[in-house]
Amino acid sequence: MKTVWSIAMVVLFLSAAVSEAGAQRMTEAEKLNYFLRVQDPVNSLTVARNIDNVNYIDIYDRSLLMYASVNGYTNICRILLRKGADPDLQAIDGVTAAMYAAYNGHYRILKLLMDRGANPDLQAIDGITALMMASQNGHTDLAKLLLDKGSNVNMQSIDGYTSLMLASQYGFTPVVRMLLDKGAKADLHELSGRSTALMLASLGGFTDIARLLLDYGANPDLQSREGTTALMTASLFGHTDFAKLLLDRRADIKLNCTDGTNALFLASMNGYTDIVSMLLAKGARPDSREDDGANALIITADDQIAEMITNKLYRRSDQESGYSEQLTAMVATSLTGQLQAVKLSSESNADPAMLAKAEKTTAFIRASGSGRIAIVKLMLKKDARFNIQNKARFTDLMVASMNGHTEVVKTLLENGANPGLRDNENKTALDHAGNPDIRRLLAR
Repeated sequence: MKTVWSIAMVVLFLSAAVSEAGAQRMTEAEKLNYFLRVQDPVNSLTVARNIDNVNYIDIYDRSLLMYASVNGYTNICRILLRKGADPDLQAIDGVTAAMYAAYNGHYRILKLLMDRGANPDLQAIDGITALMMASQNGHTDLAKLLLDKGSNVNMQSIDGYTSLMLASQYGFTPVVRMLLDKGAKADLHELSGRSTALMLASLGGFTDIARLLLDYGANPDLQSREGTTALMTASLFGHTDFAKLLLDRRADIKLNCTDGTNALFLASMNGYTDIVSMLLAKGARPDSREDDGANALIITADDQIAEMITNKLYRRSDQESGYSEQLTAMVATSLTGQLQAVKLSSESNADPAMLAKAEKTTAFIRASGSGRIAIVKLMLKKDARFNIQNKARFTDLMVASMNGHTEVVKTLLENGANPGLRDNENKTALDHAGNPDIRRLLAR
């Protein structure tokens, strides 16, 4: 969402290539529009003092006041408003001058607009409001101004996002506190993935925000459309303090995603020993089994999410991006059009052509900003095809063993994990282990 609005700011100035000679043949309003688009404050101020058509709009329905607002030209905004400029004019995309001011943090301009009667709750065509823009960029003073002017704290965009969700997702604690004080509902969810503010905060590990949300009644056990909870996401990304807070607030450790994955499995998968230990201490059961005999590694996602993963959301590390024999899972597009986590053999008979096509990543990737996740260590290009019968299912202990997490393996074994469980290929954790220390632990 933030990226979209960054692009929108740039679009304002794309059509400004007009010569000075051409400018001489323009009306006063057209001249001001030109000087504002090329960001010439001196000439803009001169023309603004003599302009009559203050509500002039260009081919994008953008007003002079909008251009002055996005540039931060306070004096020009003041002149235009005194001459009768309408602060509530909306561009072709529904954006207003107040939204531009709020997005860019121009407090004095936003105050001028509000004092002239601008409607703080006007929505762009995607449902975004000025308060949402101020919140997602952490402009606490502008958010307060809008709230003091009566902005609806619980208004939702077309995709269901609220100002609280945006501030929580981007880690702006003062804004979150203010919104909650003004009556923001902590458990509203966006529409696509049904993620709440707490789930969005868990993506970045913003513990202070989580504490505020919980203090204001957020339910730690709400699940997204895929069954993900804030505890699962914190476990996935290794946010230890965040996970501890949720456990202290009695988050349910037994909840599973729709595919069977739980918080303990996610922490084990990526080697977060502290989180594994905390979950076990709270009663999580290692190697908990589903009806078909194994905990799920399989995460599916629709084609739209697959495209997002492929094009945008790799989380790479320059130091770790090389292929490792410990990487044992990948995602490929199945014949059904869904992404499937499948087994990648580290044995000598692994298909070299398949590895040559692979795009590497060294951390879990998430499939969208609303918290959908794909549990992978290797991501294949989207045109890869695999036999769906080859998909593998593992226990917590198997995954920790195959990924070389010695301390996690030790912790799981000490807490009763069963090294004798077998996957659908009849292999145990020992069969999957390459690390000699882990093999010794499992062979005892």
